[in-house]
Amino acid sequence: MAAETPLLTGFACRDGRESLVFGERADGTMAHISEVTSGLECNCVCPGCGTRLVARKGNKQDHHFGHHGVEDGRPCQAGPETALHKFAKEVLARRLELELPPLVDGAGPGKWVGYPGGTYGFDAALLENRLGEIVPDVIVRKGERHLLVEFLVTHACDEAKIARIVAMDMAAIEIDLSGLPRDTSRPDLEEAILATAPRKWLHNPKLREAQAERERRGGERDLVLARAATPLRRAYVAACAEVRAMRTSCLAYDRIVGRHLAHAVGIEVPGIGCFTVPPRDWQALILADAVDIAASGGKGLITTAGALWKIRQRGWLRRRFSGLTEAEAAAVRVDGTPFDHPANAVATWATTLSRLGILLPAGAGDRWIVWQLTAGQMRGPQTSKRL
Repeated sequence: MAAETPLLTGFACRDGRESLVFGERADGTMAHISEVTSGLECNCVCPGCGTRLVARKGNKQDHHFGHHGVEDGRPCQAGPETALHKFAKEVLARRLELELPPLVDGAGPGKWVGYPGGTYGFDAALLENRLGEIVPDVIVRKGERHLLVEFLVTHACDEAKIARIVAMDMAAIEIDLSGLPRDTSRPDLEEAILATAPRKWLHNPKLREAQAERERRGGERDLVLARAATPLRRAYVAACAEVRAMRTSCLAYDRIVGRHLAHAVGIEVPGIGCFTVPPRDWQALILADAVDIAASGGKGLITTAGALWKIRQRGWLRRRFSGLTEAEAAAVRVDGTPFDHPANAVATWATTLSRLGILLPAGAGDRWIVWQLTAGQMRGPQTSKRL
């Protein structure tokens, strides 16, 4: 059996041929195949070409309309799509309501909500009314405002048409009917068009205006942030110069030297100004216990959280810099100043030791262990007692 395509008005019959399930009555209304009698007594014509239709409601094929007098009864090319548009227009004109998707810009508590989503009432509906260079499937009107409604049956609205809609700055949505089962009843089809089928905004002037306002406010916020960052950047640069000039005072450094790993500490990484001691001290503090454990045959584990806990316990973090937001940090870095948060400074240093063959990654970027081959080379006399 040929694969069946779940089209709304042009289903595939059991033999794979496209079929028509809507015909047009003499009064211009649309008739579903389930609503008419068999044969020519259906009194319907093709919505696309006007050919008289015959209702085929036997037991061998899915019920459908055929073109009377046409070999094998195949529908014309325009029939199924035209039927869909006329049926949608008929439904919208009669009900004059449509479920609209939420109109939202951004995320989180500060997001802009222009419309929360829900059923919206209209005054009128127009079918295939030309607007400039485009012919929307359906136009619904509320007062002086218009909403273009596009239906996705086999192909989504293309980029060229969307670009024209955007250039016209008119609100438009697309309703996706491509996933409907081919045996969808008329009532379910109506509800799909009006409410249940997936739908999204193709364009909305309010959303464009909200995005422009967000960008404007963002630009103003960035300007304020940049001005505030200037003294912050100067203070950070001064802090970096201060820690570079400090002498080592951490006894853990002596233990590192005793393990022949002096080259593993004192590595300058972005963020050193966030600490109140030079890199040699806080790096030795983190590494000393791990290498001692590894040298004795244990698992010398280093984690970002554990390292920062040790550093905080000794009061080695500058509050002014360690609590900056990412936006503030980016403003400090804007001229190339090598700023980073303390956690990232620790991770960058540990990653450097991984490249040197001293540590091995042991987690999702925040855990490392002392490499056992290195640990075997670290056994030697301790030159100072442990902190």
